[in-house]
Amino acid sequence: MRLAIAAALLLSTAPSFAIDAVTYKGTLGGHDIVVELADPGNGDPVGRYSYMSQGGDIPLNALEEVDGYIGLLEEAPCTETTCVSDDNGVITNKPIGAVWILQYAADGSLGGNWGAEGKQSKTLDVTLTEIGRRTLPEGTEITPYGLYDSTQQLTYSGGTSFTPEAAPYDFAKMDVALEEGPVEVLEGSSFRYVTDPRSKFAFPRIVAFADGSSTDAANAALAAEHAQINYFAFDCLSLVYGGFGGRGDMLDMGYGTLGDFDYESVTMAYLSPTLVGWTEGGSTWCGGAYPNNHFDSYIIDAKTGAPFAMGLVFKDWTATTNYDDYDADVDQAAALANPGRYGWQAGQPLIDYVIANRVVSDDETYETECGIDELIASNLGMRFAPDDTVVFSLVGLPHVIFACGDDLVTVKLADIPQFLAPTAKDYFPALAD
Repeated sequence: MRLAIAAALLLSTAPSFAIDAVTYKGTLGGHDIVVELADPGNGDPVGRYSYMSQGGDIPLNALEEVDGYIGLLEEAPCTETTCVSDDNGVITNKPIGAVWILQYAADGSLGGNWGAEGKQSKTLDVTLTEIGRRTLPEGTEITPYGLYDSTQQLTYSGGTSFTPEAAPYDFAKMDVALEEGPVEVLEGSSFRYVTDPRSKFAFPRIVAFADGSSTDAANAALAAEHAQINYFAFDCLSLVYGGFGGRGDMLDMGYGTLGDFDYESVTMAYLSPTLVGWTEGGSTWCGGAYPNNHFDSYIIDAKTGAPFAMGLVFKDWTATTNYDDYDADVDQAAALANPGRYGWQAGQPLIDYVIANRVVSDDETYETECGIDELIASNLGMRFAPDDTVVFSLVGLPHVIFACGDDLVTVKLADIPQFLAPTAKDYFPALAD
C-alpha cells in the first residue's frame, strides 16, 4: 500500500482520468514557502517550490523507493560546469542540492524534514498545509518542468487565462506585503503605486473613483497584470535550474536574474469611473537573440475589470484574429464582448487621419529609414489621456525598428466625432453634451 493515501489525497476531487496539482503553504526551517506537487500515479510525486522571500521556482524530482514516505530531490542551481546538455539538448545529470522526506498526516497536511545534500547533519523541519489545487491540462508531462510549463501556457494571448483559480501556486507566491507609495490624484480619482519587494517595479492600484463607485473589479485586474509581470521576472530567476530549462553555458544571458523586469516602468495614463488605462515600458532580456524592448498600452473597463474593446469608442476599430481559432472568421459582436481573445486593427479612415495629421519629424533620415506612414498602417495603437483625449501612437514594433516608435497625434475625442461609435458617450459622458 505504498503511498496509497498520498495518491488518494492528490486525486480525490478530480475525474478518474485527470491529475490534480496540489498547492501547499508552509515553512522550511522557519522560512515561508509555497509548494506544488502532482502524483503521476505511481506514488512518487514531483513538484516545485519557492521561498516567499524570493519568488523563483526550484524543481523537486521524485526520490524513488522510500516506502511509506514521500521522497523528493531538490535540484541545485546550475553553474558554468553543471547542467550541460547532450546532443539532443537534454540535461541528464542535474545537480542535487537537498533531499526532502515527507509524510501525510490524517488531516492531509504534510510534515517531515529537509536535508542538504552532502551535509546530512544539517536538517530542517518542513510543515505544509493544502491551500488549493488545479486539474492539469490533458497531456501535461508530470515533471517539475511540466507543472511549470502548464502555467506558463496560461500567460499567452494576453494572459486572460492566468487567474488564481487556474494557477493557485503562482498566485500564492504573489501573496506578500506590498510597499505602498503616496496617493496621487488623476481627474478626481485617486491611486497609488505599490511594489513587490522581490521584483522591485511599481504598479498602480486604485484608491477611489471620483464617483465613489467600487474599485474591486478594476483593482483585481491590475493585481492580475502585476502578478503576470512578476511571473515573467520569477520565471527568469527559475532558469538557473536545469529542471526548468536552465543551462550552465547560458547564465550570462539573464538566466537566474530578474531579467531586468525590476526596471520595468509602469505609468497610470487614464483613470475614470468608466475606464482605467496604463502603459508598460522597458527592455527585458532572459535568453533569446535580442532584449524585449517594449512600450505597451492597456485599457480595462473600470466596472468589470475586463479588457476594453476600443471598438466601443471608435467605430473604425476591427477584430482581425481569434486567438482561440486563428483560421475562423471573426465574429465582431463576439470580439466586442471578449476583446482579450482577439487581435485588433485600425481601419483605413483612422489610418488616413493619423497620417494626415501627425507631426512630421525634421529628421529626414528617421522618416525615410523608419517608414512611419507604412508603420501606421500596420502598427497603429492608441491610449486615453486626461481631459477626454486620445493619443495615437505606434505599438508592437519588432526589435529592429523599436526606436521608430513614437506618439503621433494627440486630440480631444470631441474634435473627431466622425470616428466615434454611438457607445463612446457611455464611457466619456461629456460627449453626450
